[in-house]
Amino acid sequence: MNSGVWEEVGSAKLWNEWCRTTDTEHLSPAEAFCVFYHLKSNPSVLLCQCSCYVAEDQQYQWLEKVFGSCPKKNMQVTILTCRHVTDYKTSESTSSLHSPFLKALKTQHFKEPPCCSLLEQPNIVHDLPAAVLSYCQVWRIPAILYLCYTDVMKLDLITVEAFKPVLSSRSLKGLVKNIPQSMEQLRKLVTTNEIQSNIYT
Repeated sequence: MNSGVWEEVGSAKLWNEWCRTTDTEHLSPAEAFCVFYHLKSNPSVLLCQCSCYVAEDQQYQWLEKVFGSCPKKNMQVTILTCRHVTDYKTSESTSSLHSPFLKALKTQHFKEPPCCSLLEQPNIVHDLPAAVLSYCQVWRIPAILYLCYTDVMKLDLITVEAFKPVLSSRSLKGLVKNIPQSMEQLRKLVTTNEIQSNIYT
């Protein structure tokens, strides 16, 4: 992250059977960290960049640790995540879909209009992003999840660019002053989780 804009304020170290190392004492940040930053110009804006897989039995503990240290009043949460387009359930052939494309899912208390169409049934979200959204729904925290369906196994620039409309949303537009030059910000805000998304890993 650009140290001139964001400042690291903490991290969460995790290990589970999905980690790529058996050395639980010396885990690298790429293997077992969720890193937290705040915006220097507005420290109330926090960013969590998760480069590790948070196992299902670790999610509640992770959520309690992260959200338990933050005041829930006036909190708003935006979640960015990706899935392969073959996970998208539709009556159309997935080969006819123009990927990457965005879908949104929001909590009952999120009142802003989403930047894309809502995720249709019977589609679901998975893993930690789903757990965060569910937590926000239970605690009545306004939250929205943007799910990018892509045809690549590893996050690339084209997939990252699909999140560009999100930077125009009311809650995030203050983070990027120049939207046409926002690709560098998007590269920092979105990170791939190869363990979850790449079946060949």
